[in-house]
Amino acid sequence: MAERPYSRYTRAKTWAALYSQHINAGYALVPYSATNNSIAVIRCKDAKDTQATMRDLLTHASECEAFYSTKQTPDKAPAIIARARHAVVLAKSSDYYRYHLADHTEFSLVVCGLHDSYLHLPVWEMRTNRRYETRETAIAITSPDFDRVRCTQFGHSILIAAFAEGDEAATAFVKQLPPRTQSRMNREKDDLQRKRYRGRPLAFLTEARRQEIGSKISEGLKRYYQQHPKQKRLNAI
Repeated sequence: MAERPYSRYTRAKTWAALYSQHINAGYALVPYSATNNSIAVIRCKDAKDTQATMRDLLTHASECEAFYSTKQTPDKAPAIIARARHAVVLAKSSDYYRYHLADHTEFSLVVCGLHDSYLHLPVWEMRTNRRYETRETAIAITSPDFDRVRCTQFGHSILIAAFAEGDEAATAFVKQLPPRTQSRMNREKDDLQRKRYRGRPLAFLTEARRQEIGSKISEGLKRYYQQHPKQKRLNAI
């Protein structure tokens, strides 16, 4: 069965691409900063500068570990990571709205497999290994080709996000559409602005924190089975 265009983009694939492409993209990865769905990165001039920065970071890995394990405030960050940006890692940039990540003010960069939205943050897209500036879209809404792309899920996602954020080009584009289409776009815009994610939120736990939680769960289970030995035997059947 053929893979649907959007189904090929997952957070797991974004992580894999991030680790293999960061040197050429000019991003140094800060040791011990990675959580389930985020990582701290430092923007570099070129691949050579990125490699030098990575070597410097590894030399000061113990400082990085101490900083991220104790969750200190940014003003307490070691000099080596003063330029670091905290990035959220997503399958698609439109997931920023899906998970309502505007509430997470610590993020200053979005890393994604596909940039299919309009964000107030810069975006590093794995599909092209390209960095998009703030409010820059993969296809300009003012482009002559956008009217054709707008009819696809990709183009529609870009337009709705830009329209919801009050982008002038998006607003002007929507005003040129048929009245019924305008009404539908306004409803979708309102839905996006009011939308709250109702599923399990993204977790941002470091490896140390995950191990700490796992240890507490294991100890809790041990105590439970000590108090309920019969239940343990039933589970073993």
